[in-house]
Amino acid sequence: MNPLTRAGSLFVGFSKRESTILIVAAVLIGVLAGAAYWLFVVLIEAISRLAVGAETGGAVSAFSRLPLPARFFLPLAGVLVAGLAIRYLSPESAGSGISLLLKAIRRHNGVLPYLLAPCKMFTAAITIACGAPLGLEGPVIVISAGIGSSVGRILRIGFSRMKLLLGCGAAAGLAVAFNAPIAGIIFAVETVMGSYTIGTLTPVVVAAVTASFFGAWVMPGHQSLPLAHIAERFGAATVSTRPMGSGWEIVLYLALSLSLALFGVFLIRATRFLAERFDPLKEKLPAYLHTPLLLLPFVLVVPFVPSIFGLGRDVMTDAFSWAPALLLGIALLKLALLPFAFSSGASGGIFFPLIFVGFIFGMGSGKLALMALPETTTGIPYGFAVVGCGALLGAATQEPITSFLLVFELTRDYAVLPALMLGTVTSVLVSKMLSSVSLYNYQLAIEGIETTNTEETSLMHETKVAVCYQKDCVTAFPHESLVTVVDRMREKERFEAYVIDEKGIYLGAINAVLTSAREVRYGLISPLVVAQDLVNPDFPRVRPGDSLAAAMRRMAEYDVVELPVVENDGRLLGCIHEHDIIAFYEREILAKAHLVKMVGLRSEHDDAKIRLSEEFVIDTVPVSHGIAGKNIVQLDLRRRYGIQVLAVRERGEDRGTVDPERLLEEGDILVVAGRRDCVAAFVQSLGNLI
Repeated sequence: MNPLTRAGSLFVGFSKRESTILIVAAVLIGVLAGAAYWLFVVLIEAISRLAVGAETGGAVSAFSRLPLPARFFLPLAGVLVAGLAIRYLSPESAGSGISLLLKAIRRHNGVLPYLLAPCKMFTAAITIACGAPLGLEGPVIVISAGIGSSVGRILRIGFSRMKLLLGCGAAAGLAVAFNAPIAGIIFAVETVMGSYTIGTLTPVVVAAVTASFFGAWVMPGHQSLPLAHIAERFGAATVSTRPMGSGWEIVLYLALSLSLALFGVFLIRATRFLAERFDPLKEKLPAYLHTPLLLLPFVLVVPFVPSIFGLGRDVMTDAFSWAPALLLGIALLKLALLPFAFSSGASGGIFFPLIFVGFIFGMGSGKLALMALPETTTGIPYGFAVVGCGALLGAATQEPITSFLLVFELTRDYAVLPALMLGTVTSVLVSKMLSSVSLYNYQLAIEGIETTNTEETSLMHETKVAVCYQKDCVTAFPHESLVTVVDRMREKERFEAYVIDEKGIYLGAINAVLTSAREVRYGLISPLVVAQDLVNPDFPRVRPGDSLAAAMRRMAEYDVVELPVVENDGRLLGCIHEHDIIAFYEREILAKAHLVKMVGLRSEHDDAKIRLSEEFVIDTVPVSHGIAGKNIVQLDLRRRYGIQVLAVRERGEDRGTVDPERLLEEGDILVVAGRRDCVAAFVQSLGNLI
């Protein structure tokens, strides 16, 4: 065997060890995430020096010295330039990006555009440096997740593992940005992926730790909170705490947490309200004007209150010498303006603004508590500031573990940990009682995307009506007599008839004429009554692209068992009955697992066909390059060949998945059921595509 052949064989053998490949990919993602963070920080500081004449650590003071017109113009110019880049280069780089990651996990198998990382870096850098009240850590998470997705695509990692690599990138981004590897790991598995298996956890840990080490190497001593500056200016005692010494401190910590829980709910509801109300206006304006318009309240206020400009790290340092009333006022003012920034689509993160408001409000509250408890040490304001960070972050994101671990890793103060955990968990519980969504996923809720991630709920929310609706339904023309229509309904034992015109355009439905499958309300039957007289144009309908969960909700809301399926152009395609949805669910959840297991136990060299009868079989069909890159809905195998896809065995996996929108790739195996001749015809068609 020549050296090239031997090297090729070694590479093939190495590449078959999926776990090894994933570890190598995780290390690469961690290194690239660390490098991206360093480059991002350098870019922000360079733009900040150009814009206000100082780096972000002193940007507030420098901004306050600018002429008044410049203080109006600078934030507006930054978001306008970023808006143009978002509009013409990468629309996905708008906003904080966390909802984009969740959508990529649920809808696109963890695949993100290649341009996302560089465009997010540029747009977020110019937005943050020019003073928008957003953070840099959120964009780093999205940039690193984009790197993870790109690494997976370049290394040709299977789609079954793309979500894992996206999670590796998210963990690496948070770990390097906050120098908090543990919080990064928990964030990835708790928020982004929702999976805690050992196979999932190992690459995520490797990516987060690698990124954290790389960040510490290229930027030694970097901190998100300016604790070193505070200790240097006011003494180390001001940034240290002591264990709680009295029951009154617990009461005060709980009062602070409850207040910040309500603030977090306000942020969620106000941000969602502005996003929903602003959507109709977006259609009438150029895309690059959307962000400046929503940020206008901030732009009009910040020239007169420079303390809310930018990241505000220098404000956090000065806060130790300010009066409680001033601190509370700044925190509440920035809190009131954050929903405009979060819903505007400006490229920036939500983490640091929440930490800033929680820190400043907690500091002000702590100074008031110190007046009420004069016997305590001076460390109590700082303790309240730390608990404020965790409480507001937890209430807004509804992620308790990530929130208190992140704040703990920022402070590394064990004495405040019990109060931090108590405050964070309390605020999260209150937030979840008052709001069903968080700042992470409110956009998904607006778009009708399920925010949970279990297999059962994902099946109902990700499967479209197009997969299981039926074309055989009762139709009628407007001029047809009601007697004729009712006879047709009785013949097919249906409770609804759908009125269409000569072109097949849906006009409405006739329902409640039959009280049971064979009982007619005879008082309505008259030769003079035609279909048009009883048509209900407001009868609920669904479209082929709606989810099965949406169809079930509509049925329950209107107390019907069947809905018409109408195309976007108004044509009636058919109907979907609750029995169709229930049968689909039972088949996919209950029957699939057993059938796929039976097929999976067969050797790949054996006949994996299961004969159900003389005519019907369940068979496995390898995905060839002719259909790779398409999903099950696009293949439309039921209509074209009369066969049903029960599941897809992903390459290298024994389990089967149900995801009609997942793109197939070579090496996957379709588990199909149907007539023997239909399956054979499908297999033959694949051969013709090779």
